Amino acid sequence: MVAGTYDAAMIRVFADEGGYTDDTAKGDRGGPTNFGITIWDARKYWKADATAMDVKNMPKAVAADIYRKHYAIPILYDELPAGLDYSELDAAINSGTGRAIPWMGKAAGKVCKTADDAVKIANAAVDKVALIKAYWAIRLSFLESLSIWKSFGRGWLRRCTNGEAAAVRMFLALSKATAKDARVILDKESSTAKSQAKKTGTVAAGSGAGGGAALPQIDTSHLVGKIALAIGIALFACFVIWLIRQAIIHNMRAQAYAAS
Repeated sequence: MVAGTYDAAMIRVFADEGGYTDDTAKGDRGGPTNFGITIWDARKYWKADATAMDVKNMPKAVAADIYRKHYAIPILYDELPAGLDYSELDAAINSGTGRAIPWMGKAAGKVCKTADDAVKIANAAVDKVALIKAYWAIRLSFLESLSIWKSFGRGWLRRCTNGEAAAVRMFLALSKATAKDARVILDKESSTAKSQAKKTGTVAAGSGAGGGAALPQIDTSHLVGKIALAIGIALFACFVIWLIRQAIIHNMRAQAYAAS
């Protein structure tokens, strides 16, 4: 059992989830939501006939009880290593336990079908920090693939970059590392992320400036050639956008580690 992480984890969860919202118009299928508890979870775990007003007036204690009983306990939170416990819990709350559990295996390059599998994989990992970083990267990649990223991407990106740094900090706080050693590790992660951001940003800028030269010579005198050129330009533009996004992600990670 990992003492000392759950309260800290829930403080972060409630801060990230915020208060009452209804983003149905933006494509959020959760509908009326408070403290991160959707009306569907409210009806399933609290009041079978809960209305939007019920959700809006839901006591925070009810949300905390739902999170503990229906998210933390099912993923075996107390059996996971510090930092990885919070990582999996936050992912389960945001994307469901059905995704959060297998992601542990994917982060370690192993098959993971159950909560027990995830616990074994997490505890067996030699480099817990590396596993934490891989886990959050996989989660962020999934979120980026969603069609509603355009509406919620900024918040998700902030949640994931700050969450990764917080998870590493949780692990270090309960490891044998001294406060000084922990600070050195966090600063190193910040510096590495900053370097990655600079490198990726430089490549993106160079690609954008010399984009025309990077494309192969295509005969545009025929329709097929024109179509091929259009496809090539579109693919190249997507690549540059991806590079820019990666630079932003690494820069935010650098800031999160520096602030940890």
